[in-house]
Amino acid sequence: MVVGGFFTTRNRDTGDPNSVPTPTATASSSATADASASPTVNAKQFAKAEQVIDATTKDYTATFKTSKGDFEIKLYADKAPNTVNSFVFLAQKGYFDGLTFHRVVAGFVIQTGDPTGRGSGGPGYSTAEEPNEIANKRGVISMAKAGDAKEFGSQFFINLKDNPSLDYTNPGTKYYPFAEVTSGMDVVDAISKVRVSGDKPVEPVTIQSVTVTEKAK
Repeated sequence: MVVGGFFTTRNRDTGDPNSVPTPTATASSSATADASASPTVNAKQFAKAEQVIDATTKDYTATFKTSKGDFEIKLYADKAPNTVNSFVFLAQKGYFDGLTFHRVVAGFVIQTGDPTGRGSGGPGYSTAEEPNEIANKRGVISMAKAGDAKEFGSQFFINLKDNPSLDYTNPGTKYYPFAEVTSGMDVVDAISKVRVSGDKPVEPVTIQSVTVTEKAK
């Protein structure tokens, strides 16, 4: 079991958009990352994700309101029901409200979901990964995880381009998608273009709210 709340999601080489976003399972990150981490207003912790979705009868979408604008995502509840359930549970609890996109690598990914803003935080529990054959294409969203771990917390990344090196076909670490951006990709691109120090935005980009909508299939 990976300890919830202790995920760091730092790339081996954050300047290389082709490198894999391999996290390490430690509570600490580099001095530079700690010094530049933006404080967040949210440190909610949970023992587990309550069951809040019905993947057999309902479809789910979510709207992100950010300091750079809004974007909408479609959740793959049928392909990754436990992952989507965790995301929806956290969103309904207001977990993501006030968090920042703590990692931005232009031409690769933007990453969020960490209450510490340093790449080392999580929700207090972990969820087992759900293998699927969805590709990490531009706009597709996958969970970040610690190295070769088979479970994850609350951090996720949005692919800024097609990233086949992260796919299920990769012989190394695989990142399984659970959602995709359906509108507002221009906002995602705007977030990816903010000025950074290393891979951390100099001017924090904040999630103001995440609203989940469900409808019958």
